[in-house]
Amino acid sequence: MKFATFLLVGFLVTLAGTASAAPATADLSWTAPSTRVDGTPLAAEEIKEYRVYYTIDGTAPGTGDPIVVDGTSASETVTLELTPRVEPYVVSFAIKTVDTDGLGSALSDVVTKTFEVESTSSPRAPTNLQFEITCGEGCTIKKKLME
Repeated sequence: MKFATFLLVGFLVTLAGTASAAPATADLSWTAPSTRVDGTPLAAEEIKEYRVYYTIDGTAPGTGDPIVVDGTSASETVTLELTPRVEPYVVSFAIKTVDTDGLGSALSDVVTKTFEVESTSSPRAPTNLQFEITCGEGCTIKKKLME
């Protein structure tokens, strides 16, 4: 009988990404753990999945719905729909390993990426256009009705 008294460890997470307009992407890569918390070996085929958590301008990741990545993968591209704005976005990522028995690791260290998202499209036309005509002494304003 197996006991659920150990967790998986051994993350090295790197993050790279660029963004000049929405959407932005972040390429995450990591090194799979090869041992458990108690030091026993962890074979690659024992890793069921990785759960990628992230927050945008928020607290440390670890809650909410994760992006689930198959255990045979050591990377993931995350596409973020970020609206252009003046101030940069700060996106934080952390990953958890889940083994084939359903045991989950503690979260990895958090990595962050700052995205400057500026619009590259043309501005919209002005709205609520109004005008006023001022006529000096002796001036007559004629109005033509549209037919």
